[in-house]
This record gives sequence, structure tokens and C-alpha cells, in this order.
Amino acid sequence: MPDFDHDDQLLTNAFAGFRDEVTPYVKPAGTAAARATVQHRHKVRAVAASGLAALAIAVPVVAYAAGGAKSNGPPAVPADSPSVVVTTTSPAAPSPDASTTPAAPDGRITKADLGNATFNIPAWPKGFDDGCAKGSVKFASGKASTDSSTRIQGDPVYIDVDHDGAQETVVIVSCSPQGTDYKVLALDRDAQGKIVTLGQVVGSAGSEGQEGKDIETIWGVEAGDNGQVRVDVGEYRPCCDMTQSSQHQWRMYGWNGSAFTQTGGPTAFGPNPNVTDLTVSAEKLTMVATGATAWEGTFKLTIHNAGQFATPGKVEINLIINQTWTVLSTTDCKVQTGNTACQVSSIPAGGSKVVTIKLSAQTQPQLSECTVYVYAVNDQHGVYRSLKDPASTKVQVVQA
Repeated sequence: MPDFDHDDQLLTNAFAGFRDEVTPYVKPAGTAAARATVQHRHKVRAVAASGLAALAIAVPVVAYAAGGAKSNGPPAVPADSPSVVVTTTSPAAPSPDASTTPAAPDGRITKADLGNATFNIPAWPKGFDDGCAKGSVKFASGKASTDSSTRIQGDPVYIDVDHDGAQETVVIVSCSPQGTDYKVLALDRDAQGKIVTLGQVVGSAGSEGQEGKDIETIWGVEAGDNGQVRVDVGEYRPCCDMTQSSQHQWRMYGWNGSAFTQTGGPTAFGPNPNVTDLTVSAEKLTMVATGATAWEGTFKLTIHNAGQFATPGKVEINLIINQTWTVLSTTDCKVQTGNTACQVSSIPAGGSKVVTIKLSAQTQPQLSECTVYVYAVNDQHGVYRSLKDPASTKVQVVQA
């Protein structure tokens, strides 16, 4: 083999060994590195054509390859070598722990705890309710310690009204100074476990409202969908001898972040079948002497139902007469206690009823007139509401 070929083979073997050791530590930088590598190889072959240059280059390289020299790191890269990128992997920085949102306080308050709790009650409507407990109120056995007419009504309802993942307590508080008024309150606990009032869901209008149009009665509450509060409301505030005439109407309320607002259900009350519209008229009452001290007389009374519903109960006729007068008989009207009132059956919408009433007096009548009141009543004699004041008429009294 010619010396030139032998030297060329020595160079080839030497660079192959050098490449094998360096390769694990370097990474060519793309196509530019490949082109530089090819140019470098051509340059090496050109230098090998000169015997002196070949020996000058081959001796140290062969010595390195033959001697099996080892180093503690990759060999130095010549200045004219292709650019390389040395990659190193740094340890990943520890990621901070994800922040944890504290759990919302549990706002469920049992009925027993609620009955002896202290919490804030917003102001009541002006009028009869001025004396109802308000502000920070302490309860004992479900009644306000400062005003026993203010009390917790019914069972609490549990709803997540503020969407914090924990339920709140919704309860009705009522006050009955003369008639009854109501508040629906949402209660919660703070971070220390103290009971706090989140807000008033809705309240009755009391003496400040207009019966038949505003909320005057609250029947009950229940949970709605998506944190809403369903409230059963009515439009009349019963008082004294009046019976409850309100309709049941469900309305929906939701928390907007600062207050409760109505979110669903009716916003007005329609015609009420428990409210009457009666009119009454009467003929003259002619009293005739039947003895030295006895007088009797008969008159006819016409009752008309001008409403769009039949009267919700029986219709009672009440006569305001002298204590010495007595109702002797009636047609189709059952005499009640005291012999000054009688009842007829329910009158259909648009219908009328005529009643004949016979009276007696123990002395010569001194009255020139008497008054008759007509209204619908329930079985306990509670009076239903009327669109106007209770129907009444004056009966003119004459002597024959």
C-alpha cells in the first residue's frame, strides 16, 4: 500500500475515534452545521495530500487514538469547528402549592337554635307595627324577649342563596300588634360562627300598603331552583273579626350580591273570589200597633251580588235596631244569636235574593230609621273582605 494511502487511513481511523467520543456531548445546529462538517472533511483530505502536513496532523491525533487518553469531560472544540449547541437540563423549580379558598361558614341553623338566637330584624312598616321588635333581637322559645307578639313562624328552610357552597337559613318572622305582618329573612353565620342576617327576602306592607294590591300576608316559604326562595304571598291583612281573604300566590326571589329581588312569579294580584261586591236595598218598614204596648212590622230586603264570583260563604244580614225590638220571622233567612241577624245561602255571581223580615217592638217605636248591614261570612262568622265598605242600607220606619 502506498504511504499516502496508509496515512489517509490513519487519519480516517483517528477522526472516527475522536467523533465517537465527542458525539454524546454535542448536537449539530441544523443544516448549517451539516454544511460546515462537509467543508471541514474536504479540508482535511486536502491537507492529507501533503506528506508533511499529514504527518503533522496525524501524529497527535494517532497518539490520542492509540493511547486511549481519557478526560473528565468532552474535549475542546477547535475554533473553526462547526457551531454546536450543548444542551443541559436544569432541575425543575418546585411549583408553589395552589391557594386554597377557605370553606364558606355553615349557615344551617336548627329550629331549636333559632328559637333562642339573637339576630337583626329590619324595621317594620309604620303604624301598628311601631312596637314590633327590630334591630338586634334576642329570642327565647321562638318569641322576642322584648315583644312577645314578634315570633318565629313555622319551620326554617335551608337554601344556598348566595351560591357560596354552603346553605343559609330562611325563616318567617311575624308580628301581631293588631292584625299580623310578616318578614322573610335569610340568616347565615360569619367566620366566627355568629348568626348574622344576610338580608330580607320580602316583607308585608302592613298599614303602609294598599290591600288588594300589595303583599299583606305571607303564608310560607320553600326552596326554589338554583338558590331561589319561593314565597307564598297574599294581598289582604286580616284583622279583628275579618277572615283571611287572601289568595295564595307563589313568587320567586333571588340574592343579587347585595339584596333580594323578585326573579319570578306574578307581580300583581288578579280578581279574588274571596272578596265580595254586594249591594242592598230595602222597602219602608211600617209598624202597626197590635196591642196596648205591642207593635209589629214587615219589610222586604233585596241583596244583589255584583261580583264576578259567587259569594265565598253564606250571606249574613245584621239589623241595628233598638234592644226592645225582636226579629219574629224571615223568609229563607235563618235567624242567628241575638235575634237581630239571619243568614241566607251563597248568592251566585250577578244573582239577587229577596228576604222578607218581620219585626216586633214592645213599645211604640221612637226610631225613624234603622240600619241593615250585609256581608259574606265563613262558618265561624268571620267576615270576608268587600271591594267597598260592607254593604248597608237605611230602613225608613213609619207608623200606621
